[in-house]
Amino acid sequence: MKTVRDEIDKALPGLFARIRVPLSDRHSALLVEERAIGTDQSQKFVLTVSTNNTVEYRPVKLGPLNSGKRIVRSGLDAGEKIVVNGLQRVRPGMPVIPEETVAHADEPRLVKR
Repeated sequence: MKTVRDEIDKALPGLFARIRVPLSDRHSALLVEERAIGTDQSQKFVLTVSTNNTVEYRPVKLGPLNSGKRIVRSGLDAGEKIVVNGLQRVRPGMPVIPEETVAHADEPRLVKR
């Protein structure tokens, strides 16, 4: 693992760097594709599919972007079905015929908060 001190000789006056400092241990997190997230004036939401195949509105609290997917801090539970395609064509309460796909994941991993 390299430290900033290892790289200090390569830094020149006037150069800038963007540094991320992890402030917590790694933990498991729920990741959702960015295109499944909608904005409703001042809050973010996802549309879920209930057990009777109707669309439900679900406000969510989001975290940072990780590998092209957004961390969901609250408002959604693991295993819930969400609408990813056709977000503009469905409304809460509307019956749908879901087409399930598996989210692409190379390997299960823990992400930083």
